[in-house]
Amino acid sequence: MRKVVAAEYVSVNGVMQDPGGVGEIEQGGWTNPYFNGELAKYQSDQLFASDALLLGRVTYQGFAAAWPSMEETEGEFAVKMNSLPKYVASTTLTGPLEWNATLLEGDVPEEVQKLKQQPGRDILIYGSGELVNTLMRHNLIDEYRLMIFPVLPGGGKPLFLSGHNTTALRLAGTRTTSTGVVLLTYTTA
Repeated sequence: MRKVVAAEYVSVNGVMQDPGGVGEIEQGGWTNPYFNGELAKYQSDQLFASDALLLGRVTYQGFAAAWPSMEETEGEFAVKMNSLPKYVASTTLTGPLEWNATLLEGDVPEEVQKLKQQPGRDILIYGSGELVNTLMRHNLIDEYRLMIFPVLPGGGKPLFLSGHNTTALRLAGTRTTSTGVVLLTYTTA
């Protein structure tokens, strides 16, 4: 069975919104000073271990607007991002979608469960906070790869919202980059 993996940039105080600074929040771009070759390799390794992306609407729209024009500057990473099939959870979008994407129709947890049953490699989630919280409530995330940045933004949406059952996790790996980003891997217990 395929694994659903949530790979998330998170500040020490739990913020996940606007890590790259696209203007969602005033304090956006909080990851930029800490991004280096170690983190780039970590991101590349997890992307190339996957054969599909699972995205919420906001993340999908931001990525679909940016990544198709980045192959020349970002190389094989961008080629992989652009070529992977994407599954998009949205209550407002209608199909067909661009950027090699398929809209998940109907009950999202049920559709994700079907994706997990298909043969293949990891299904990777980037960003997509609302989707992560929805899937977490249905025990559909198998692994959390949290990249904890040593910064406390003054605002922004937290990754994990209240209103769900307690989810027990098991620490599967940890390391720290030279810029102080802690890479934590948790699996569901």
